Amino acid sequence: MLLQVQNRQGGMPVVQGTREGFPIVQENYLEAIRNGNGFAVSDQAGGAMPAGLSTAPINVVLFNPKGNSKGAAILSAGLVSAVAPAAIAFIWVAVNNNVAAAAVTGTAGVPRNLAVGNGNAPTVLTLTTATLPAAPVAIDVLGTLLTGAITVQTQQAALYKWYGGSIVLLPGSALSFQASAASAAAGVQGSWMWVEYDL
Repeated sequence: MLLQVQNRQGGMPVVQGTREGFPIVQENYLEAIRNGNGFAVSDQAGGAMPAGLSTAPINVVLFNPKGNSKGAAILSAGLVSAVAPAAIAFIWVAVNNNVAAAAVTGTAGVPRNLAVGNGNAPTVLTLTTATLPAAPVAIDVLGTLLTGAITVQTQQAALYKWYGGSIVLLPGSALSFQASAASAAAGVQGSWMWVEYDL
């Protein structure tokens, strides 16, 4: 079944719907980004990921501080390894969500507004060499790091996932990259993109 809805310019685009007649809607974050509420951060140098679900991740961590009125809809997460690890490693996106726990601390990252040139700063903190209050819990698998030489293409060039807002980071919660086995020294860089909104 196809439904029609009028857009802001008065046109009539065709919108796909379910058999029951409900429209299939995909969230569009362009408006939030135009308004300066979209952000991105990436590691600026490679790090060595510790083994297991660690309280001391090296790659950039997102932490939404307690007591604020903002949520963060995660758009994407990505990780790349330039150096093969000694052992095959699963790479996870992991969460800390005990709002009664201590705040996540670490070295400030370098976030940027997705409306390039907009000076709005994020509410979410971006931290490298972070200290988590407890071991995180894996909620998604980004992929694996393999042990073959990077020059012979036995590695995936990048591990990347478009979440499109399906993970929401509420105040007091954190997201981190974790690995089942330690990565090589200075080998791994991670990145996040997100949109912030009023709760």
